[in-house]
Amino acid sequence: MADFQFAIERRGTVGSIDLNRPEEDNKLTRPALVALAGHLRELAADEKLNVLVVKSRGKVFCGGRDGRGEDRSALSAYELRKTMDAILGVYEAINAAPIPVLALAHGSGIGFGAALAGGCDITLAADTARFAFNEIKHGTPPTLAMSAVLRKVPAKALTYLIYSGAEIDAREALMFGLVSRVIPAEKFAAESEAFVTELASRPRLVLETIKKYQNNATYLPAPMASEYAGTLMAVVRAPKPKS
Repeated sequence: MADFQFAIERRGTVGSIDLNRPEEDNKLTRPALVALAGHLRELAADEKLNVLVVKSRGKVFCGGRDGRGEDRSALSAYELRKTMDAILGVYEAINAAPIPVLALAHGSGIGFGAALAGGCDITLAADTARFAFNEIKHGTPPTLAMSAVLRKVPAKALTYLIYSGAEIDAREALMFGLVSRVIPAEKFAAESEAFVTELASRPRLVLETIKKYQNNATYLPAPMASEYAGTLMAVVRAPKPKS
């Protein structure tokens, strides 16, 4: 089995990770998941970058997990739980990145691929892309995938997607809150590039503050959310002390 490869690029204030296994629908092995999380953390720590982009090569954005050759039959519950860290580490790296992480889903995302796309801060999808959380059809409760999108997809929509295992098109994914914007396939490359370029031109401090507020304030009571908003704004807008 060929090793999974990533194409990593730093271009101006944009850091990008290309899933580069098109002959296998960009499915990720367990070592590849660990590597992906590492790349996300490394790029996020580069203060020259303002935006991180996850994209892929070939026709499919990400076909899910590649578990071929794995044997878990002899693992204890504790050992089995530890194997989940490879997947959870990717979601944690996206959330922990201080700057926005974008998914450019020019093709379909299935299983982990749907969670990867939906778990990013912003998800642009081509109108030809399709998405599915199909784990239930394989006898697996997709709690890991659910954890990636739990705060992004409304409960009723997520419940339907998880229990049905249904494949939905990009327009339905937009309606369900799984993606942020749908772009015609023939315009996807140009329009997604323009969006990334414009977003990456914003000051990093502004982008960091927006993500910090959204991550931390979502479940705060309204008075605390308001106070936190004011405090963050004051810190960002305060004049720098003269040297």
